Amino acid sequence: MTEVESTRRVVDGHGIRLVTAGSGPPLVYLHGLGDTGALLPVLAGLARTGTRTVIRPDHPGFLDSDPFAGDSVRELAAVHVALLGDLALGPVDLVGCSFGGWIAAEVALSAPGSVRTLTLIDPAGLPGDGSAPNAFSTDPALMLDLTVHDPARRAALRATPPDERVARGLARSRDTARRLAEDPYMCDPTLASRLASLRMPVQLFWGAEDGVIPVGYALDWQRALPADTRVEIIDEAGHLPHVERPDEFLARFAPVAV
Repeated sequence: MTEVESTRRVVDGHGIRLVTAGSGPPLVYLHGLGDTGALLPVLAGLARTGTRTVIRPDHPGFLDSDPFAGDSVRELAAVHVALLGDLALGPVDLVGCSFGGWIAAEVALSAPGSVRTLTLIDPAGLPGDGSAPNAFSTDPALMLDLTVHDPARRAALRATPPDERVARGLARSRDTARRLAEDPYMCDPTLASRLASLRMPVQLFWGAEDGVIPVGYALDWQRALPADTRVEIIDEAGHLPHVERPDEFLARFAPVAV
């Protein structure tokens, strides 16, 4: 059983909830919009084997962290940059999923010396072809279908809805994300032109069956990121390939596989 510690840390006036587990080189995971605050099994597995110290903060304004008064994802990323400095971990393996992938890219651009490797999983942040459904206006039941490829997993999630505390946290997350990223929807038009300046190793994962941010968006990211970026498309996986196909994800995850 992995021992998981939940703490709070005040950074630049923001109270941030941190979930920490494991031992070894630090891996910081920046979560997506629908994350419930629990340590994902794939991350718990890394912690349990002693491969990594996994650190998972709630973004300011999300879940159990304090409210966020900023107006942009870049400002939100600046709080995470300050958090990395406050934790004094040295360069970390930074992993970001979906909305958290966008934030992770901004962190790596703002503080490249704090990031040893950057892994992006089905990230938001680029406009793409506009085919991504609006998560703020799409029916939640349909969003679940678009997020999760495996029908059995979808059925299990429908059978176990979040408890009241988690539901409140998800509502806070949604409200903050809507304020920061509804218009333009889930993107920064300046991001693509900045990504090529990244100098740390970058890896891009995408679920082939992602209905939230379709796999075609991966081509836009591949064009914008440095030419040596490793791109991994995982079959039979939706928006969260590291959740639906954890073994395949870990087999390809460069900070562990190389």
